[in-house]
Order: sequence, then structure tokens, then C-alpha cells
Amino acid sequence: MSRYCALFNPSDADVVFQSCDDILFGIHRANLETNTEGFPPAEFANTGEIIPLSESSSTLELLFQFIYPRRHPGLDDIAFEALAALAEAAEKYQVFSAMNICKIRMRDVLPNHAPEILAYASRHDYPHLVYGAAPFTFDVPLSGVVTALPDNLILPWVRYIDAWNTVLNDAISVRQRSHYNHQQSTQCRTWKAERPAIAQHFGHSLNSLRRLDVVFAPNREIKLPICCETAKNSWRNEIEDAMAQIAEFRSFL
Repeated sequence: MSRYCALFNPSDADVVFQSCDDILFGIHRANLETNTEGFPPAEFANTGEIIPLSESSSTLELLFQFIYPRRHPGLDDIAFEALAALAEAAEKYQVFSAMNICKIRMRDVLPNHAPEILAYASRHDYPHLVYGAAPFTFDVPLSGVVTALPDNLILPWVRYIDAWNTVLNDAISVRQRSHYNHQQSTQCRTWKAERPAIAQHFGHSLNSLRRLDVVFAPNREIKLPICCETAKNSWRNEIEDAMAQIAEFRSFL
């Protein structure tokens, strides 16, 4: 037998919803009509009729709190799965105040759950969140990203990542050449050892491009000659110039 949610069991409720796990929610029609647009008015015609919804009771308990003039629930410590479910329900039923706070919390979750957030932002037309989430998918396994993204984003994402991979591959390979050390009167022996050590910091990881300060950190074991410092700075500048040439994710859509 179904039971009512403790927070939503007013005696004067004129609309009753039922969650997918059989919990009832007594809601006031006026609040729904004022604060949402996702519930067709025709559904409220028969007072007392129970309207089944596909969401869980935990999601609906959070969602319905946003349609009343009271302090809304804080979402700072909510698990991502619960946040994602609430965000989708808010969009589905057009609960405006919940839509906004969920979008903000999704942004705050980054860089975690980047593929899921990228998909959410794309589905619901939040372009700035799309652009913000895309770079954090760099080192997520392909299968994880493809599973999360809608079909229309997969090819643009692959092209976007390919552009960054080109920069990374060039960054690692471009400095195979050596340079001349006038003091040694030969090809610089110090750079011959230093260049592979720097290249190793890239680790074939796109995220290394986001932490060039670590990749090009000063060598604490030896003091590099001027020629090596110059080569090192030039290497980093070339990488930064190449990254600046990569268009934002939206240009790949």
C-alpha cells in the first residue's frame, strides 16, 4: 500500500503524484502552475486522481521543495547520481528554481563526471557549461565518454580531442633535435639528458597540457646552461601557441 511522503501530505492538497517506488506526494495546484511549466494543466482536472511519475521518491522529495516559498534544500553535499537525477527532473518538469541551482552545482562538480555533465549541458542547451566541461574529458576512456554523450556530440568530441592530441604529439616529438653549446663546442650534452626528462612528464596524457608548470618545472638537481633554459622556454612557448590555436568545443559542433 502506498504511503505519503512526510513533507508532502497536506490535507488541502489538490494534486497527488506517485513516485516509481510508490510514495505519494500531495501538492497544491497553484504552486505547480506558478513555478513550473512541465505539468500539463489537463492532468490536474480531476481532483484526487493519482498521477504516476517515473522519478524516485528521493528525487521528487527534493524537486517539490523548489515549488514552495520556503528555503530550498542545499545541494552542496549531494551525491552526483542524486544531483543528476534531480537536474533531469527539473528540466523535464520545468521547475525553474531547481533548474538554475542544478546547473550551477553541475558546473561546481567539474572536473569530476565531465562526460555526464557535458551530455547534460548539451541536452538542455547550456552552451557555457558544454564549453567548460569538454576540456575535462581529455583523459576519460573513450568508452566512458561515448556511453555518456548523445549521438550528435560524439563526432564533434572526437574531432576536438584529436586536435588536442595533435598538439600533444607535436609537443613530445618536436624537440628531438639538439642545439649547439658554445662553451662545450659541441651539441649540448646537458640538453641531451634534459629533453627526455621533460618529455617524460607529458606521459602521453592530454591533461599534461593543462599543467605545463609541472612539466617545465625547474631542474633542482643541476643548473641548466643558458642554451638549455632558452630551449626549454621556447619549447613551452611553442606548445602554448599551439594550444591557443585550438578552437573552443562549440566550433566543432
